[in-house]
This record gives sequence, structure tokens and C-alpha cells, in this order.
Amino acid sequence: MLFPDVSASELCSACSSRSLLVVFALMLPLTGLKAQEHDDDHDHDHLHFSHPMVTESPSPDTKIRLDYLGTRVSDPTDLREHVVRLEGEYAFNHTVSVAVVTPFVWRTAPQTARASGLGDIEVSLKAASLMFGDRGLLLGGGLSSSLPTGNDLKGIGSGHIVELEPFVDLGYKRNAFEFVGFARASSTFRRRAGEEAERALAFDFSALYQVRSRLEALVELTTERALVGPDAGPPRTSIAPGLKVYPFPNRRLMFGGSVLLGTGAVQETRALLLSGFYHF
Repeated sequence: MLFPDVSASELCSACSSRSLLVVFALMLPLTGLKAQEHDDDHDHDHLHFSHPMVTESPSPDTKIRLDYLGTRVSDPTDLREHVVRLEGEYAFNHTVSVAVVTPFVWRTAPQTARASGLGDIEVSLKAASLMFGDRGLLLGGGLSSSLPTGNDLKGIGSGHIVELEPFVDLGYKRNAFEFVGFARASSTFRRRAGEEAERALAFDFSALYQVRSRLEALVELTTERALVGPDAGPPRTSIAPGLKVYPFPNRRLMFGGSVLLGTGAVQETRALLLSGFYHF
């Protein structure tokens, strides 16, 4: 999600289990390549995408990421929210990885809605195909699930709803230029009596250019439209220019920053994203 979503959303245990089994089954044909050290794998290097700031990377990684996201909405609600997210991703090989994202949220305004606590933990499976790797093209997809580790009373995630979000993605790399695109469809499950179903469709895009060996510039666009539920309406679209810096030649450690500018229905929303990555 681009901006912290304080509405509840999640999935029924049985549906989640069956869906995860299907995803594993689809991934099995892609797992033929044995994992190697990143620096020694030349076939993987030319397909290893530099991780965008807002958009997910299409290539499986083994990394730790720490984010700070500060959001301000300059409308009558005067929302002020701060999120610290810790992400760990492990690549079983060059084609499959699993990631866990743990968010902690502080809402400092409005005064009547001040709260803090753990949000919904997200678990994701990601797969990529190297079929067109010699052309600089990576195709893939996967499944994300938000677990009910939040708090309904605080309006931070949910303590009972589960969200399931399958996605497809592509990445194209040519010389110093990289393009990434994602399409995501989400649905909520395990709703209580009186709670509306929520379904949304979202697209994320990132264009990155390597300005110097240790400096990258990028611009990203994310748009999401709630199709069913209380937030159904026009799409919420944001543009995010950013920079990434690698302090050391081995490029394992990276720091970056991005400014998120809402447009249209969310034009009063602004956010600052600061990130640190360490790739193993």
C-alpha cells in the first residue's frame, strides 16, 4: 500500500491455505536453478533489478529493509501518521522468494484518533521466470496476504480480517535503464456481520536510471481503485520521484528517499519515504 490504510482488511483461513498451496504448485516448475552467491552469478546479475522505493522489485532477493513513512493529509481530517516497517526477504533460489513485512504505526492527529500499535503483518511469495532473461525481460507474479495482527478499535489494521492479494509483474532492463510494472487485485475475508466486502485493483510502475555507479534516480507511479466496499470511488493516484545512494562499491548497502505526491482524489496527501536496504 502506498499510504497507510487504517481500514480493516483480511481473508478466511481455509481460503488462504488453499490459495497458498496453489501458488506453491505454480512455483515448482520455476525452482530448477540452484541458489548461488550474488557476486558470482553472472546470469542472475544482468537480471537483478535495483529495488525501487515504492514499487516492489520483480527479482527475488535476500535482504533486510527498514522504512520510515510519514504521511500528512491536508483536508478537514488533518491526518498525521508515521509508520516504521521492517522487511525481511529470503530467496530460495533465483526464481522464488518469501518476504515478511512488519509495520508499527503512530497516528498523532487528529487528536481524537491518536493511537499507536502493530499493524497487519504482510507475508508474500514471489516467483520470477528467466525464460526471456537474455532479452533483459523478467516476468513473474505471486501472492501477498495481510495477517490480522492489527487493532480494530485503534483503526490500525484489523484483528480479524485477512486480505489476499495476488499479483503479476514484469521488469525490463537495458543498460542503465530499468522499468518495473505490477498489477495487484485484493479481496478481504473473515468479515464479521455487517462488515462490507472490500475489493480493489492497483497498478504500480517504476522507471529508474543509473546516473552514476553509486547514484540512481527514479520516478514511480501508483494508482489504486476500490471496486467494492466503503472506499469505492475514483482511483487514488500518486507520483513519487526519488533518489538512491550506494555508499560502498559492492552495492550491498543502499539508502534512499522518495517524496509521494497525491493527485486527483488524494491531491491533499503528501508523504515522505526513507529507506535503508542491505542485500546478502
